[in-house]
Amino acid sequence: MKQADKKAAVCMDNEKNLQWLPLLITLCCAAVTLLIYIFCVGQNDYVVFLQVISAALIPAILPIVSYATKEIFPLVLNLLFSIHIVLAVDLGCAMSFYDRFYWWDMLMHGCFGLIASMSFYILLLKWNGRNLKRFGFFVLIFLSTMGCAAIWEIFEFTCDQILNIDAQRVMESIAMGHTPVYDTMMDIIVAIAGIAIFYISLLIDSFCKNKLGKSLYGRFVYIPVTAKNKAASQEVAQ
Repeated sequence: MKQADKKAAVCMDNEKNLQWLPLLITLCCAAVTLLIYIFCVGQNDYVVFLQVISAALIPAILPIVSYATKEIFPLVLNLLFSIHIVLAVDLGCAMSFYDRFYWWDMLMHGCFGLIASMSFYILLLKWNGRNLKRFGFFVLIFLSTMGCAAIWEIFEFTCDQILNIDAQRVMESIAMGHTPVYDTMMDIIVAIAGIAIFYISLLIDSFCKNKLGKSLYGRFVYIPVTAKNKAASQEVAQ
């Protein structure tokens, strides 16, 4: 038993250390991005510096919360956050992918809908969400994700007002003959597409006996089921 306990402790330490891998990825990508932005692109906009540096620190949130709550979050969750940060901020903002590719903004908001819905799914299962009715469970994920999408649009609006920029692409929408809120509405609609993709992935995984879900975040959410919540667990978790 002592040997087994030692192995379990080593595995736990490795998992804790891996929690910082996404932060390392975003910091390295941010450093490379800023070097390219300064020496190759020849720009030195302080707003871009602030965006890249602050966004690179976001993956530190989950490891800190894990340390405070003694709960180790699924690594895949923070990895998805870090990948989205690199694509949206490093490439989108600093490398001007939003201007180079008209579809980049919609792609990022679609990914946001997918990642946010997956995050709420994992957290709800962890917080005894399996005791909810299936319909209510997935409606709650949808509404929570849409709430996050709306909060993001409020953040963009706030940045436009404070920094005198056009993150919501109001002028671009008007120039293209669209309503000024065209970009905002399209961002929210595309987030719904991301949620739909997540729901479809759950449906496909259910035919595979949840092998993908259990391999990605099983230890975090698939806890032993008691007789009291067995029926609810079978209805939602499967």
